[in-house]
Amino acid sequence: MSLLFDEARTIIKSINWEKEEPNRPSHGILIYEFLRRSSQFYDFINQEPRKRLAIFSAADMCDMKLPIDIYDYCDELNEIKDESLVKSACKSYLEWAYLSGENESVALTFQDLYMPIIKLFSRGGRIRYHNGELVYGWAARARIIPLEMSAVEPEDISDTALDLLDNDWFETTLQ
Repeated sequence: MSLLFDEARTIIKSINWEKEEPNRPSHGILIYEFLRRSSQFYDFINQEPRKRLAIFSAADMCDMKLPIDIYDYCDELNEIKDESLVKSACKSYLEWAYLSGENESVALTFQDLYMPIIKLFSRGGRIRYHNGELVYGWAARARIIPLEMSAVEPEDISDTALDLLDNDWFETTLQ
C-alpha cells in the first residue's frame, strides 16, 4: 500500500471515538471548509446542483473502483460505533487516500478534500443528518451544498488557528 493510504489509516486509528466535544467554534470552520472543498470538487466533475450531498464518496462520484474493500481491509472503521454518517465519511476519506497513493489524477488534484471533516472528528466533532440538514453540535447546514460555496475564500484550518479560536472561546465562556 502507499504511504498516503498508510498515513490516512494512521489518522483514523488515532481518533478517540469515545471523546465528543460537540460545540467548539473550530467545528463550524471545519464544516465550512469541507463544504467549500466539496463544492469545488463537484464543480470539477460537473455535478448537478440537486445532487451535491454534503457527505459523499468522491471515488464513487468518479466511478473509480478500488481493488480492495475498504470496510474489509481497514478494521479501524469498526471502532466507529452508532455513527453511520461519520463511518461513511471516514470510508470515503480512506478510499480517496488510496486513490491518491495510486496517482489517480483527480484524487491528486483534490487530495485534501476530506481533511477538514477528518480534523473535525479528531477534535471531537460529529455529524449526522436530521430533518434534511447536516447537523454538527448545536448547529446545522443544508444537506445539499450550494453552488456559491465554490467561490468563498478558504479558511485557515491549521491546528494553530483552530486551537486559538477554541481557546479564545473557552476563555470567554469562563468569564
